[in-house]
Amino acid sequence: MSNWQTVFESKVPHQAEIVKDILTNAGLQAIVINKQDYAYKFGALEVKVNPDSVMRALKIIEEDIHFDNE
Repeated sequence: MSNWQTVFESKVPHQAEIVKDILTNAGLQAIVINKQDYAYKFGALEVKVNPDSVMRALKIIEEDIHFDNE
């Protein structure tokens, strides 16, 4: 998993989980890596996929996922 690529970042945990779930439901393997410091609230959560799935994941995110705060 060290070569997996980040396709989405958010400071909001539920957004990262929603993106991961949508990608998983589309048949992609996706994981969430939490790089957020809870004490000082900096950093982000990253959704990662394997390198072969990056283009498909980015297309799904761009076309199908929209959050109100964007």
